Amino acid sequence: MAETAVCRARTALWHGADPFQGLPTGLFQVDIQGWNSDHRYLSDTIERLRPSLIVEMGVWKGASTLFMAGKLRDHGIDGVVIAVDTWLGSSEHWLFPELGADLSMDRGYPRLFDKFSANVVACGLNDYVVPLPLDSASAATVVQHRLPPADMIHLDGGHDRASVVFDLMKWWAILRPGGTFIGDDYYNDGHWPDVKLATDSFLARTPHEGFEHENGKWRAVKT
Repeated sequence: MAETAVCRARTALWHGADPFQGLPTGLFQVDIQGWNSDHRYLSDTIERLRPSLIVEMGVWKGASTLFMAGKLRDHGIDGVVIAVDTWLGSSEHWLFPELGADLSMDRGYPRLFDKFSANVVACGLNDYVVPLPLDSASAATVVQHRLPPADMIHLDGGHDRASVVFDLMKWWAILRPGGTFIGDDYYNDGHWPDVKLATDSFLARTPHEGFEHENGKWRAVKT
């Protein structure tokens, strides 16, 4: 029997172990919170490319990860979503108390990874998702060394210009030629201005085709 995409990813990243195995049922509240997580760029790119390897950088509680994984399942695609995040929150969650409540602190440490894992298991998508709990730079190094080039990448990381530039450089290099890169929080109305500025600057000097943007996301094909 042929090895599946998720098995190959578990072998490459977790030495064959299932990172969700043994998660106690009902121990963590299911909370699939997300923003712009069912954007059509995610679904129609999957339908067109039928990707075997998707990487999402910036996962939070997994709403868009689960949306993409569900599309793989629904379309009968042997693919996997590599979910990259530290699950420690972003600067906004530590700066503003009203946002910090979402970190689900336990003895001074966020429990977001547990929430994410509970969401994946509750949705029955264990066989389409493999988490990689690392920072962007470390995760990019691991993915580049242990997995083939990605067919599709969804970037939803930091919102400051330096972080966006860094993430675009690191993850664009991991996308295969002909693959599709999708970025989040790209607006013309001044919302998250650093994201747009960094993205426009990067794409101006990077070979690509088919750039488009709509409702807060952009996408382009690597040439």
